Amino acid sequence: MVTRTFIVVAVLAVPLSGAAQSNGPESAEQSSLSSRASDLSMGPQVGDWSLQLGGSFFRESWDLNVFRERLAGASASAFRQLTPRWAIGIETNLLHVRQDPLKDVLLPAVNVLARWSALQLGKTVLFIEGGGGLSYASGLVPYEGTRFNFVSQTGVGLLRPVSPRVDLLGGARWLHVSNNGLDGSRRNPDIQALGFYVGWGLH
Repeated sequence: MVTRTFIVVAVLAVPLSGAAQSNGPESAEQSSLSSRASDLSMGPQVGDWSLQLGGSFFRESWDLNVFRERLAGASASAFRQLTPRWAIGIETNLLHVRQDPLKDVLLPAVNVLARWSALQLGKTVLFIEGGGGLSYASGLVPYEGTRFNFVSQTGVGLLRPVSPRVDLLGGARWLHVSNNGLDGSRRNPDIQALGFYVGWGLH
């Protein structure tokens, strides 16, 4: 009886031991993959810095001046994730302003932007952003305006991680450019433009 009991215990112990050995690494690997997938779906984590590069295009849409400006260029920004929903960043833009038949100008600008993550659908995050800053153009912009102007931007966008450290993003923005009457009310034309941008981020 003792011999039979010993044999039954030994036979049962072998698959149990094998199962324990095989399940251990698999569980650890599955946990690691699950953790990485969770990190990927969240995008930047609290405290992360994100470097973002992109291109944009705008077209004056209302409050039109004598000429209808078109703006296109590139941007570079650095964002810091303050909370799971809020990020703040500094964005630099270099826009080429086409104002036919006048001479085209370059419009560099620096903006402070706040970004709020409003909704997450799977790995994709919908955010709302806005802010403002300063610009100093290579010539007068817009027509009968000044070289120095204030800039403000507001918009909505989408961010989607494509790897643990790389995101794709894009969105639509409203762009306002004017000197806010600093050179007199008669010399304060503005640009009210709608446009879009696309880019990618590293964090």
